[in-house]
Amino acid sequence: MRKIVAFTFTLLYAGAAHAQVDTVRATTLPPDQLAEKLYNSGVAKYNQKSYRAALLDFDKALAAKPEFAKAYYNRATTRYELQEYQPAVQDYDHAIQLEPTGTSYFGRAQAREALKLRDEAEQDYTKATELQAGYAPAWYYRGALRFEKADYQAARADFDQAIKADPTYAYAYHDRGSTQRQLGNYPAAIQDYTKALSLQPDLLPALLNRAATRRRAGDLKSALVDYNEYLNKKTDNAVAYSNRGATRYEAGDYQGAADDFSKAVALQADYAFAWNNRAAAYLKLEEYKKAAADANKAISLNPQYAEAYLNRGHAREMLRDAGGACQDWRKAAELGLEIGKTYAANSGCNGD
Repeated sequence: MRKIVAFTFTLLYAGAAHAQVDTVRATTLPPDQLAEKLYNSGVAKYNQKSYRAALLDFDKALAAKPEFAKAYYNRATTRYELQEYQPAVQDYDHAIQLEPTGTSYFGRAQAREALKLRDEAEQDYTKATELQAGYAPAWYYRGALRFEKADYQAARADFDQAIKADPTYAYAYHDRGSTQRQLGNYPAAIQDYTKALSLQPDLLPALLNRAATRRRAGDLKSALVDYNEYLNKKTDNAVAYSNRGATRYEAGDYQGAADDFSKAVALQADYAFAWNNRAAAYLKLEEYKKAAADANKAISLNPQYAEAYLNRGHAREMLRDAGGACQDWRKAAELGLEIGKTYAANSGCNGD
């Protein structure tokens, strides 16, 4: 399973290519029974995750029968597992030349994506959907690529098709939820995350993303329920603590927010965003020395952090450091935060 996003929009990849289990009988194979025997041995070793041993068997099978399409396919799949992506692409090429199937195009798409050849991968996923419209992973992975390109309408259409092909595909519901969220369709996004969780209760990113969507939709109470459930199960995610802290802040629970930001920086000491947010919470709690110290820490981590200068300016003002406050507000304005000019003007900073 491979992940894209990050604090909020998480894409979960699932459904990678697998070795085909041999169902071909001796009566339909070429006379060379050695190739068949080696091929079946390779499949068995692949399924045992003995990839190097499987590779040797597929090599021998192809030496015995050079036009053995399934052996090329499974050697490609084995090489993919070994992260030998370029040789995998070459083997998929042979498999496609001999026997073009949706799964072969899908496998080559996976290898090309691993090589960061995303346009070529998308073309292969498209071919896979044309040859095998009921193969949900091909729709899903093409949707994920389109999501990464910010082509959200096309991504949603692909996730729709993946779900049509496999109504139990939890990852497709999850990623369609993230797409709906990007399109501003919050109720639909929440519904998709909920469906993903009903299909796979341990899919924690769906819980985290549903929380973030509920927060964005203004349902802070439900968002906090989701954040609480997530953090009861996973306690090492600094971003999750920071996001719950931001939700608590918006709900007016400034002490709870400060506590969450403290947990975030304890887990990730260079998390400038959490340091600055704790500064904002301390300002609300009228703990101005702590606020100034936290904003200062955020600035030390990111000298271009306009909001941190703004918060440090507020803290310095309350600590009767008018000159320092003016300098910080001007710096915030210089970095693009126009409201810094307003604070500076209203506080009579022009002469400082």
